[in-house]
Amino acid sequence: MENRISFANVSFKQLNAIVPIKQVIDERKFEDWFKFSYELSAAEVDFLTALIKKNKSYINSYSEEELKIKLIGPLLNKVNFFKGAFRDWYERTISAEINDTIFSGKVDYMVAKGFKEPELPYFFIQEFKPSFSNSLPDDQLLAELMVAIAQNRTKEAKGAYIQGRYWNFAILEKDESNSYLYSLSQSFDAIQLEELKAIYINLQAVKHSLPDT
Repeated sequence: MENRISFANVSFKQLNAIVPIKQVIDERKFEDWFKFSYELSAAEVDFLTALIKKNKSYINSYSEEELKIKLIGPLLNKVNFFKGAFRDWYERTISAEINDTIFSGKVDYMVAKGFKEPELPYFFIQEFKPSFSNSLPDDQLLAELMVAIAQNRTKEAKGAYIQGRYWNFAILEKDESNSYLYSLSQSFDAIQLEELKAIYINLQAVKHSLPDT
């Protein structure tokens, strides 16, 4: 029988049973990414300030869909990931075979090449319910990043996961022994202006790292 893993139900225990995977606790992994030089315009600062003001009193009670529409969507649209053959995609299905197991499912958000269908995923965001959720978005994100590495035949993939007001960025690396190492960043609070600025700049760093074609 063919072994299949769904992003929606995956656990770290399942991942580790299929491929060796462990966390690397080292904030220096994010130095290159987070030191991206980007000067916010006055209009961008005003936009981020208004986004906080509109959402800060309600964010803890938002449903997943409300969180997406009211806070995450406007922020991602402001970054505008359209660049060359790349753009952003919502609720699209991707899959890949890894160690005789099919990993598949709908991805909340990704940046990928493509016109009518996504190809070669580059960056993922796992959007999630408010911070009191018992689910584990980091495990889903890791499974999605594994698929990106398999599809692109590369050694690294990046993404982020969101729980309520908090963002964490992630890097997954595949080493020469076909084991996986992942790093998680500090949490960024999206209703604190300086931290929302950092989130926005980190996303701009992803956009500017996209190939031109």
